[in-house]
Amino acid sequence: MNSKQSSITILCPVFNEAENVARFVSEFTNVIQPLKQRYSFEFLFVDNCSTDGTLDCLLLLQKQYPNISIIKYSRNFGVMKSIFTGIVNSNSSACAVFDCDLQDPPELLIEFIKQWASGAKVVYGVRRKRDEGFVIGFLRNIYREIERYIKGYAVTIESGAWFLDERVIRELRMIPFEPYLAGLIARLGFKTAGVPYDRRARLLGQSKFGLMKYFSYAADGLVSGTIVPLRISVFCGIVFSLLSFVLGTYFVVAKLFLGIPFPEGVAAAIVILLFGFGLNFLLLGVVGEYLGRIYMQKESSQTAIIEESYPGSKNSHGLN
Repeated sequence: MNSKQSSITILCPVFNEAENVARFVSEFTNVIQPLKQRYSFEFLFVDNCSTDGTLDCLLLLQKQYPNISIIKYSRNFGVMKSIFTGIVNSNSSACAVFDCDLQDPPELLIEFIKQWASGAKVVYGVRRKRDEGFVIGFLRNIYREIERYIKGYAVTIESGAWFLDERVIRELRMIPFEPYLAGLIARLGFKTAGVPYDRRARLLGQSKFGLMKYFSYAADGLVSGTIVPLRISVFCGIVFSLLSFVLGTYFVVAKLFLGIPFPEGVAAAIVILLFGFGLNFLLLGVVGEYLGRIYMQKESSQTAIIEESYPGSKNSHGLN
């Protein structure tokens, strides 16, 4: 990598962040100022169809900062698809992803670049501590264990602040989008590095990532890149079928050879019920296997639709 020729895109997904965009540009501009002799920087804001005038604020900032480019989507496609589309439309030596709320400090970018210069293709922030309740923390740890068990490996890349080499970006352009973007990047297998940091408090505005979105993202993580959950139904079907066979055999032997009395119809009802459960689970599992094959080939693979793009006047690298 020739650092003197390296260009870096600072990608920022926005949705109703009118009060934060100017502060974001200002703080990052101060951080990257000492690095401009070795790297060229551009900002790429991807607007997820904001309704609070975020786009107007960005267009005003673009007049002041010619290295700002903007992409506006046709509708709100969700934060992960917004980020993915921004990444694959960047055209620099690397792409740094930061949220607009600045809870991930801009100074983290300097450490990311150091790790990148040392050979890491994917660099990500590792939060030393989280400002969350006991219940959320407990559920997060349980989720990590379930995810590791289902996938057979741990996804160490956290969502939040990322830094991706152009080699990673080229690979992402060739594969379908998945909602669990951290897992998708992890499965590429490139050399990764984590940078510990303390997350700051959000100063302006409200987080757009509520509790339900966390659960939705967790569900995406469990099914992304694996069909193991579908095979659980096959396993349950086999277990219930074997159980119905064993109990059926026991009832027949107990009634005909051991002389154990049973209320009329109870034994038959239990055996039929268990057999029915087993058959249903088994058939659902078979159907799930075929659906899983389809899922693995293409699952919400399309990127977000770009309605308009506003390249900066100093955007020498352009947008794909």
